[in-house]
Amino acid sequence: MTPGSLYMVGTDGELQRMRPSTPDNEDHMQMLVARYPELISDGDGELLLIRREQAIMDSDMGAGRWSLDHLFVTRDAVPVLVELKRAVDTRLRREVIGQMLDYAANATAYWQTGRIADSFAQTALQAEQEPEELLRAFLGDEDPDRFWEQVDANFKAGRIKLVFVADQIPRELARIVEFLNDQMRADVRAVELRWFAGGNGAITLSPRVIGETERAAAAKRPSATLEPVSPPEWLERNLAAMGADVIRGANVYMSMIERLGGTVGIHSSQGSIYASFVGDDGKLLYPFHLWKDAHLSFTLRFIHAREGLQDEDVRIRLLDELVGIVGPLKTMNTKGYPAFPVALLTQPSIAAAVEQWMKRVLDHIR
Repeated sequence: MTPGSLYMVGTDGELQRMRPSTPDNEDHMQMLVARYPELISDGDGELLLIRREQAIMDSDMGAGRWSLDHLFVTRDAVPVLVELKRAVDTRLRREVIGQMLDYAANATAYWQTGRIADSFAQTALQAEQEPEELLRAFLGDEDPDRFWEQVDANFKAGRIKLVFVADQIPRELARIVEFLNDQMRADVRAVELRWFAGGNGAITLSPRVIGETERAAAAKRPSATLEPVSPPEWLERNLAAMGADVIRGANVYMSMIERLGGTVGIHSSQGSIYASFVGDDGKLLYPFHLWKDAHLSFTLRFIHAREGLQDEDVRIRLLDELVGIVGPLKTMNTKGYPAFPVALLTQPSIAAAVEQWMKRVLDHIR
């Protein structure tokens, strides 16, 4: 059905008719959604832009094969994948569904821990803004480190939102979206962002959400806090299928942390076994994490701002030392999550060298 006109009453009391229109181009739509995500948020609350044109890989070591129009996260740490098309684009009928499912399947399979936080930081710096200040304004008093850990855990578990945006949603797409939303763990919806233009060049946007049925909303409502698990239970659930060396290496890691005076625990998202230490200032530090992909990270994302690590040359030197012990890392990002396979710790010489390296790290951050 063709939408009717809208009418605006100006401050002078004059009535202005806004006639149905179309966006000039897709880039204009993308820019507006990136700048004003409330246009598509509906019940999500505030959204934080991670990146426009976010690269999606199709293998562990592959380059970005696809480009997602927008990646946001909610205050509840849920990633929101957005694909946008104009109504005149014939791909809006069916091709866009397969496109988005490709993005979601490969992103959750091959996304590296810490990559979302890195993308957010790059976006902020490119806009000449401070990532920490933007994140603090978004989160308030919430711990940023725990937030990013929950974002990664949600992404890997497939707790995501898939959003199709167009100035007009065809019936075929609306039916598919409603079906997928009822069937999938991910939330799936379409947002029809209708355009209206006035005689003076003004534009009015009228969003309408499609696909969020009551049945799906009830089924996907966040559940209560997960039942606590012990580190041995976590290892059995998440790493046992990867082999005995992975389990032995994980146990070596936990013994190391205890000898170094730290504590291991399971985050509330159950995404990792963290190592915590008390700094000289009384604050808890989380420099190392064992993740569900059986990699042990030097979690610079959480500690790079500490006084002993603020100098990037210091962080680079520590990373080079670690590479000399364990070989290539998943990333050399000095503000990210460089990591190595935990199974390497089954080799006594490597385990001893890593423990001494961890001690040097702790000397820097305490």
